Amino acid sequence: MEQYFVNQTFSTETITIEDTEIFKHVVTVLRHKVSDQIYLVDELRDLYLATIEKIDKDNKTIEFKLLKSNKPSTEMPVKVTVACSLSKKDKIEWITQKATELGATEIIFFNSQYSIMHWKSNVIEKKLVRLQEIAKNAAQQSKRRIIPQVSYLNDLKKLADNESELKFVAYEESAKQGESSLLVQNLEKSSAKSVIGVFGPEGGFSPEEVEFLQDKDYLSVGLGPRIMRAETAPLYFLSVLSYNYELSSK
Repeated sequence: MEQYFVNQTFSTETITIEDTEIFKHVVTVLRHKVSDQIYLVDELRDLYLATIEKIDKDNKTIEFKLLKSNKPSTEMPVKVTVACSLSKKDKIEWITQKATELGATEIIFFNSQYSIMHWKSNVIEKKLVRLQEIAKNAAQQSKRRIIPQVSYLNDLKKLADNESELKFVAYEESAKQGESSLLVQNLEKSSAKSVIGVFGPEGGFSPEEVEFLQDKDYLSVGLGPRIMRAETAPLYFLSVLSYNYELSSK
């Protein structure tokens, strides 16, 4: 059963949705009819089972009867931020979609020394709107209760301001030197409620960039014994966090 985010707070058992995008998808694309059911998530991140009571094709509105759901939340018990250096367009969109499905709360793209892609100032807003829409669609598909916030930093040094309690930077040299357990060790012994992982572009980080992040309390870690592509590393990181916080019996 599909799910949609609604920019409303539900306070009554019957509501009317005037969102033309939802109307198009529910009525025109999926051809739902009266008595069909979908899920709606309101601004308070509450989930509701919504039964279609009336479809007004002239005004493009749908009236629903609501029943608050007791389904458990699908969100990770920690706030997870993934910060990735700019890559090619398709990779950026891929990271946004998959990071959302894997539970990221925030997705940051930034410019770094070896980035092969650079955003001109006049296209940043348009690109973020596109990525935010991808995140929204992925959140709906994966039955999330929140839509990750997608943002851009024009300088890696602005990551120094991030307030996450646990901070990691994935560094290829750490993996080459055989380090493969610092990430897990720090997750297992920490009670942190927020985590950030920072990932470089196709060419990796410069030593100066890694040193800067380390000086700002980021721990340099390897991600297993293999060297991963720029778009694979953040997904590996999120999978490790999911296992540690959601599947492990610790």
